[in-house]
Amino acid sequence: MSDIDQPDMLIKLPDMLEDLPHRQRGNAFYFPHLSNHAYHNGPGISSSNIRRFSQSQLHSFEEVIETTSAMNFGTAAHSLIVEGEGAFFSDVVALSGSPYTNAYKTLKKESLEKGLAVISEKEKDTIYSMQNSLVPEARVYLNPENEYPQSFDSPYEVSLYWYEQGILCKTRADVVLNPLNKPHGEKSIVLVDYKTTIDCSVRGFTNSVRKYSYDLQAAWYKRGFEAAGFKVVDFVFVAQEKKPPYANKVFKMNHTDLEVGWNYLSDYLEEYNKVLNGKPATIYNSPNVVELDTGNFYRED
Repeated sequence: MSDIDQPDMLIKLPDMLEDLPHRQRGNAFYFPHLSNHAYHNGPGISSSNIRRFSQSQLHSFEEVIETTSAMNFGTAAHSLIVEGEGAFFSDVVALSGSPYTNAYKTLKKESLEKGLAVISEKEKDTIYSMQNSLVPEARVYLNPENEYPQSFDSPYEVSLYWYEQGILCKTRADVVLNPLNKPHGEKSIVLVDYKTTIDCSVRGFTNSVRKYSYDLQAAWYKRGFEAAGFKVVDFVFVAQEKKPPYANKVFKMNHTDLEVGWNYLSDYLEEYNKVLNGKPATIYNSPNVVELDTGNFYRED
């Protein structure tokens, strides 16, 4: 496992970050009030980047991710359910009328260019229904009120940057709160991530964790907050279905899985560094010529 780079080892922050308000927390930098658009379009490697790199190095550098309707819906649901109506009204545009008119298309295009999430009025109603359907256990984690570390200006969208193996890394937690079981250490925290899903049963969400590598995302977030000097006592996913009855459930990550996940990511960070320094990127992390073995699964013995 690699060590977190110490302050005297740090490369100067990129200008576009250096010019923004920030404070040092441990061996990391905390950026309060950083917009979602600035975070995702700014410098630094995120958990999404390194997870994609672990699947296919070339795609992680060359692939252009287009914003889909599902992504817009997820962003909008996150804004309302995690951050509240203030964030929802400032970050989301709900359009009415036919999506085939020029006026609709123009407004949608202009809104997306501003970094806003675009949804329909029907989707807006759905998201409000989802918010109203949260179970009490989910609300405890998503709405901490004053139960969050005072090292941060807000418990929501906490953005951290740190250096790992000389690489600028970043993470952005949905919610950071104090452990629910008191007393707790001053630097002890719980990280919370809200996910929309098609199936929040134990089996269903476990499949989503495996499919989308949510366990690696959790390990990455944990590492970032450790760099800032915190002890992550729990990582929690609040998963909610997007169709009635908008079922939702709280899932806690296993600490062993988080450690295994970080060891895996650390190895890929080392490989990422090699690619940055000239090593050719592989396609789907395999040789260019592969002997295909179909397993003859459709043939009878």
